[in-house]
Amino acid sequence: MADPASTPVDALIPAMTLLAAGGAAALVCKALRLSPIVGYLAVGILIGPDAFHLIQESSTTHLLAELGVVFLLFDIGLHVSLRELRESGRDLMGLAPSHLVLTSFPFTIALMLFGLDWPVALALGLSFGLSSTAVVSRVMSERGLGSCPLGRSSTHVLIFQDIVAIFLLIFATSISSGGDASALALTLARAAGLAVLAFIVAFAAGHFLMGPVFRSLAQTRNQEAFTAVTLLLVLGAASATAQLGLSLTLGAFLAGLAVSGTSFRHQIQMETGPFRGLLLSFFFMSVGLSVDLDVLASQWPLVIAIALSILLIKTVFGFAAARLNKWSNPGSVQLTFLLAQGSEFTLVVLSILTSVTGMVPPFVATISVAAVALSLAVAPFWAAGGMKLSRKVASLFAGQTRPDNEITPISPDRPVIIFGMTPSGRLTADALSDHDIPHVCLDAEPDRFVSAIADGYTVSFGNAANLRLVEAIAGPNPRAVVIGAPRYDVSRDLTPAAQREFPNTPRFVAVDNEADRQRFSDLGMRAWLSMGKPVGIEMAADVLRQLGIEEKQVAEWVSREADRFDVKEPMPETSETLETEAA
Repeated sequence: MADPASTPVDALIPAMTLLAAGGAAALVCKALRLSPIVGYLAVGILIGPDAFHLIQESSTTHLLAELGVVFLLFDIGLHVSLRELRESGRDLMGLAPSHLVLTSFPFTIALMLFGLDWPVALALGLSFGLSSTAVVSRVMSERGLGSCPLGRSSTHVLIFQDIVAIFLLIFATSISSGGDASALALTLARAAGLAVLAFIVAFAAGHFLMGPVFRSLAQTRNQEAFTAVTLLLVLGAASATAQLGLSLTLGAFLAGLAVSGTSFRHQIQMETGPFRGLLLSFFFMSVGLSVDLDVLASQWPLVIAIALSILLIKTVFGFAAARLNKWSNPGSVQLTFLLAQGSEFTLVVLSILTSVTGMVPPFVATISVAAVALSLAVAPFWAAGGMKLSRKVASLFAGQTRPDNEITPISPDRPVIIFGMTPSGRLTADALSDHDIPHVCLDAEPDRFVSAIADGYTVSFGNAANLRLVEAIAGPNPRAVVIGAPRYDVSRDLTPAAQREFPNTPRFVAVDNEADRQRFSDLGMRAWLSMGKPVGIEMAADVLRQLGIEEKQVAEWVSREADRFDVKEPMPETSETLETEAA
């Protein structure tokens, strides 16, 4: 149906139409608090040949759509690094693959029973097992789940799925080229070998080439040159892998991977962000253009049924995967509801497979696109329901935790005691976990206690005013006591007893105003004023230093937490160290 543009105006009109429609869709979705993906798909249907006839599929729309996927994969590559892969090893080897296998299996079998060839059914089934990186990241950001165990494992699962999606796109492209089973196997083997080689080249380029190149560009203080080289990197790498017989998307992903470990990642992300968002909206609208509106109108009950099936199947089998990997019941519930929606990559795979006549019937493509879009639309509400359910499950299991008057065995490792799973308390627990420092988390506030359990933390019910509990847990000399929920009156009354019982134990607290910082400091506590994000980063860094963690490691940890919360500037306490490291 592609019809090359004969004049510049012929090429500009589709682009202008997509721009106007995309802008309107983004505004409406923001007002309705819906995923923009849903709006772009809907507006693509409305402006397409089956509705208002404002635009036709053409070489221009195809090019813009493909560039959108290219920039999406580049952005995904920017978020993957060797450090992240090392830290997420347990999830990448266990939770993530089991989640994908279990959630994609039912879809693959159903598609084969529907009559699709097994390679096509496998490609589509695996794509249905993927979750939406854009939607899940947005939900986690809105709910502040970035650094808790639930948020970290969800991020690791998404990283694994994004990497799998790269090879899935290669697989879909390979089967779209046709051929028998032996030719397909040979093509896939060649593609896999070239992909591995390309990964090695990307890591080497990132280590030895990208850093010096962008450092030189930064020194010129020429913003246009920086932007031009960034775009050249994305498009050049995509073209290179395409010339090798792979895909444009793999090259873009590897380009992002090459610069993910450099100190210019955030700047590059800012430079390419507008291009990614704009071009990706073009892709989703182009998918909408291909939807048969008559089929959609007549089969809307089937669309709803399939969308609900996607959510339910991925929820049930995702829960099984989490439990197999020894997640708690509350954590498994919240994790699986969070990851239950369809993926933007399903739309990409469908787009590839429907480009070959007969590979995927138009009826299946239309129903699948609509069902995935609907699952994306309800994903935030589904995740919210999972959060509420996980809290109820956590409440049921809360009785199994030890009460504050029970004597527990003394830990031989002298743990750090954290009272109060507030944001600063949680962040300190994350810091201690990242450095393998034993710690015990306690909270006496029921809602906060249940919420922390549901988010994946191991928490017991305990009161900071019970010094006997502290001694029972950590012996006569705990390594440190961290107050996540500061109450000056309680700390003031307990200070004489605490100094008498635990004279060598430092006490840490984070407060939100200078007056409280001074009052707690007068009690002999290491009081920190929380000024940055994430909340409590100053106190958590100080706890690590006081426990003997080297300053370089502390600075690296602060940098990682800043990355998770999209903080572009280092915290004041470690800025000097970070600047030294960068130099």
